[in-house]
Amino acid sequence: MKEELRNKYKIIRDNIKDKDIKSNIIKNKVINTIEYKNSKVIALYKNLDTEVYTNDLINYALNDNKIVVLPKVIGNTLKFYKTDNKSFTKSKYNIYEPIETDIVDNIDLFIVPGICFDKYKNRIGFGKGYYDRVLKSIKIGICFEEQIYDKKIDTNEYDIKMDKIITDKNIY
Repeated sequence: MKEELRNKYKIIRDNIKDKDIKSNIIKNKVINTIEYKNSKVIALYKNLDTEVYTNDLINYALNDNKIVVLPKVIGNTLKFYKTDNKSFTKSKYNIYEPIETDIVDNIDLFIVPGICFDKYKNRIGFGKGYYDRVLKSIKIGICFEEQIYDKKIDTNEYDIKMDKIITDKNIY
């Protein structure tokens, strides 16, 4: 079931229009949350072409004197590195990862990507479990409204639920 949803929502996500406008709406919603305002260290990610654009959010947080960390796949886990949002390399998964070497563990807020989410704050990612193994503290999933599945996603004990999901239309 998850694989079917993953495939269906990748196609939906690929065809979403006005991603730049919608991403800006999502950014503004994120920066106005109490979770963002109360966080000093924020884990973000460099988006794939079809995901919510995160570059403006990263730059906003840096200019807002937040410590921004970005993920890098090391073996079977994600490590988060402090970033200035200037130096990257492409990973084997075609994801931009920071070149920086300062690992940060004390993360206050995770901004989490996903292929789809449901209104119950469950998430489907790429299926490798990288995020599920490292998520602690506050977790906000971001996606376009079209990526919200209208039923409950089947989960298992390893799936980590979000505290909040922010789309261009709603906050769940």
